[in-house]
Amino acid sequence: MGYQATIKKQAVWAIFDIKGNASTVAKRIADTGLSLPSRANTAHAKNGQHLCWIGEDHWLLLAPVETEDQLLERLEPQNSSLDCRIVHVSDAYTLFTVTGDHADDILAIASPLNTRQKNFPDDGAAYTEFFGIRGLVLRWPNGYLTAVERSYADMITAYFDKVTTGGR
Repeated sequence: MGYQATIKKQAVWAIFDIKGNASTVAKRIADTGLSLPSRANTAHAKNGQHLCWIGEDHWLLLAPVETEDQLLERLEPQNSSLDCRIVHVSDAYTLFTVTGDHADDILAIASPLNTRQKNFPDDGAAYTEFFGIRGLVLRWPNGYLTAVERSYADMITAYFDKVTTGGR
């Protein structure tokens, strides 16, 4: 039996890995219009941009690729005293959406993280594993947005296909 879910590989997104003291990071990203999420393992979204608090002094910014050049300019240090590390990593990840009535079931098979609504809120964002490979998961309308290292994209696609088709 297959699951009622749609899994779509996404086009490239603009992605930035950000590490540093929270107050410094907040100042460096101020020009993006985003503010830091209020709790760990959550994301703050605005204008299609998602700032995920994924670890101590660690954030990941995901945005539409059309905004990449603008974000590169805005995230450039204007003040050398605002020391934090911002690395442009767009080419390192492949993103997928997992949506539909059985999106929770697909994630339960793919990941040990309990992403059911009770445990993973609407603004949830965390690193987990997908079929044993490290990846990011965000709550998304009617499902999830996931990201894995690009080198594993074909393998993850094949596993998602097996799950949704019942192994056929």
